[in-house]
Amino acid sequence: MRQALLIVVGLLLAASLRADELSEARAALEKAGVRASSTGVALIKEAELNKELGKSAALKKNVLQTEKDLKAAEFQVEHVQRSLTQLKQQHIQYSAQLANINPNDITLNNKLVSALKVIEGQFDLTKEEKSRLDDQVKSSRAKANEAREAYIELALTARRLADEIEADYTAKAANPEIKDALARFNQAAKKQFTLAATPAFGASVRRLKQLEDTVLSESIDLQGDGSRTMRVNVVVNGSRQPQEMVLDSGASLICLPPTVAAKFGLKPSDKDPKIVLQLADGREIDGRLMKLASVRVGKFIVDNVECAVLGEDAVAAAPLLGMSFLEHFKFEIDSASKKLTMVKVTGTDPSASAKK
Repeated sequence: MRQALLIVVGLLLAASLRADELSEARAALEKAGVRASSTGVALIKEAELNKELGKSAALKKNVLQTEKDLKAAEFQVEHVQRSLTQLKQQHIQYSAQLANINPNDITLNNKLVSALKVIEGQFDLTKEEKSRLDDQVKSSRAKANEAREAYIELALTARRLADEIEADYTAKAANPEIKDALARFNQAAKKQFTLAATPAFGASVRRLKQLEDTVLSESIDLQGDGSRTMRVNVVVNGSRQPQEMVLDSGASLICLPPTVAAKFGLKPSDKDPKIVLQLADGREIDGRLMKLASVRVGKFIVDNVECAVLGEDAVAAAPLLGMSFLEHFKFEIDSASKKLTMVKVTGTDPSASAKK
């Protein structure tokens, strides 16, 4: 009886010692950033990567929704702009009729004058509506850019984290202190675990690669003469001959002098909205708002891009690549290395595509 009791006490003491050794070894591993359990060992950072990747679905959904909202807002602006153009044409027609009628035809004169007043009232109301919708487009564009940049930043953050984890596995697997702690843990737990990238980490890396495949990036060479002005080759409307343009993120639109616009088949008329552009030196210049069928820089293409065709007094002006193209991307300009880096989330904007 006494001998049996001693055996039980001995077993309990041994189990207690193993538990203490297991606890101490586990604590040493966790201090080194390694989580140990009954099923294996893994870097604690793996959970951080999974957490980051878990955000991707919601962020991608937000990108899709904000792009959709922006397209809807832009469509409304286009519809209202067509209405303004039609009203302007009607006003011109009725004004011409009024100028040519028999001055003694009071009835027709009054009808035309009344019609002109109605058109003028409709024009003012429609112009106010367009102003409101323009503000809505600006707001929608800002939200779309914010959503796109958040998604891209997630991909970049997750990649940095995955690379850190991979490097950590290599470094910590060779660390003598961690190897000793793992050996003590294995002995106490009666396991044969090794510290290496887990299947779960491999699955996370594959998931990250799928995410990265939706983000296209390219670094594009710029031309410069040592000043702050940088120029980039732009392909307009599928032309075989690229057009060199000044890269100007301060310009709201692509701006084309009349000679350059003519190369792309753009001939402004009274039907095209008249706009006033402010130059960097504060001067103002007239232009006409038109659209380019497509604009390509590097492998990135955007369709139906708004541009300003400048008046004849700007014949010597340099063509500018402005925000009506650049706003579709996350971009960075490195003047020192003369590089334009553009990043795009694919599958979100039906009017924008990337050709590899």
